[in-house]
Amino acid sequence: MKLAILLVAAAAVFSNGAVIERPQSVEVEAAPRTTLDEALAQLLENVRQLLRTGDPARGIPVLAPLRTDRLDVDLALGGLLDFTAILRNLFVDGLDRFQGTLTLNVMLMQFSYDFVFPDIVANGNYDADGRLFGLIPVFGFGNFAVAPRNLRIQGTALIRQQPSGYLEMPELRANVRLDSMTNNFEGLLLGGELSDLLNAVIQDIVPSVLVNFAPLVTNIIERVGIPIADSILNTMTLDDLFDLIPLKNQV
Repeated sequence: MKLAILLVAAAAVFSNGAVIERPQSVEVEAAPRTTLDEALAQLLENVRQLLRTGDPARGIPVLAPLRTDRLDVDLALGGLLDFTAILRNLFVDGLDRFQGTLTLNVMLMQFSYDFVFPDIVANGNYDADGRLFGLIPVFGFGNFAVAPRNLRIQGTALIRQQPSGYLEMPELRANVRLDSMTNNFEGLLLGGELSDLLNAVIQDIVPSVLVNFAPLVTNIIERVGIPIADSILNTMTLDDLFDLIPLKNQV
């Protein structure tokens, strides 16, 4: 009896022209995954954009180009140069035209970086006083223009979380190299031939100073760079930082 019922059911299916197909497997293409190197490269692009636009909500000004009414400079390079200056109406262009790489040690929260700034230009007004080799007076005031070429900065930076939850940079290490520099400080030594001579000396000596006085240069960069970095990091949490790094689907 059961066999008869099965035969009748089969006949009904075929008589109505029904076709029973095998279920087909559907291949789903995996979403492309982002490597950490790719994510950090994107972070650099995000930072480049941040330099150009700033972030008013977090109090971050536009830094590319940089404009500031006043900047105090205090340099001491191992007896070679002791120099203080007030820079006014400072304009700096080219900070966003960097080329570089960034790597991250997630366990240590340590970034290693290698940046080249090919064509920074700066100008404004200066009022300076100092000594070269501890003996030669260096002073003047007036307009100035400086154009370093292929400024290379490489080193490491630590990021830490404060008890408040916001970030800070407790350590910044840097090595600095410079291919060449052109400069014109009007009014050095009250102008004239001595001013032209001192401008030529500065132009020639700065690239070698960066190499021969590397520890002192690093200390200067740390003193200047950490407050600048903290002005951004102190407004960010770890979540904010990793939002800048597209770590989703990371391998």
